Amino acid sequence: MTKGAYKARHPRNIPATYYKPIGQVLSRWIYTELYMMSIVWHFLGITNPKIGRLLTWGNNPVNKVKLFGSLLGRNEWVPDANDKTEIKQICTVADGLRAKRNRLAHGLWSQRQSEGKKFRLFYMPENENRILPGQKNSPIVTLKELRQWAKEMDTLNARLKRFHTKIGAPIP
Repeated sequence: MTKGAYKARHPRNIPATYYKPIGQVLSRWIYTELYMMSIVWHFLGITNPKIGRLLTWGNNPVNKVKLFGSLLGRNEWVPDANDKTEIKQICTVADGLRAKRNRLAHGLWSQRQSEGKKFRLFYMPENENRILPGQKNSPIVTLKELRQWAKEMDTLNARLKRFHTKIGAPIP
């Protein structure tokens, strides 16, 4: 093994208390996507759900956040400055939470013997990191952090719903 390589075990099961907030983050993300896509349809004047789904549904989470942010590209799409500010802020928050969601959905839990019961979450989307994964690709994720991520996701969804209602978009 290469000197300084990360040595860990990968438990098949993590503590039961971790599963609830993980599930909350993952299941709440779909509501984030739903409201972002409905807002996109609204601002682009798409009233036919089949056309809206064709445009938005099959995209991965990265592209959905980018598509939502692309509303800012044309003044005629979102003419109101306050709406633009809200879209920009929501997009920033959503992108950060999307990254956390991706870690949970595609990551691998691990433990180092020297760290006791602490759990790390391996996530290596970049090719160069896959060769010699290290601690920067596997931060310790605590139960407190997982609960905070779930709370942040819930707060984002409430914000999206308020904005959705404010602009008069139809129920998704």
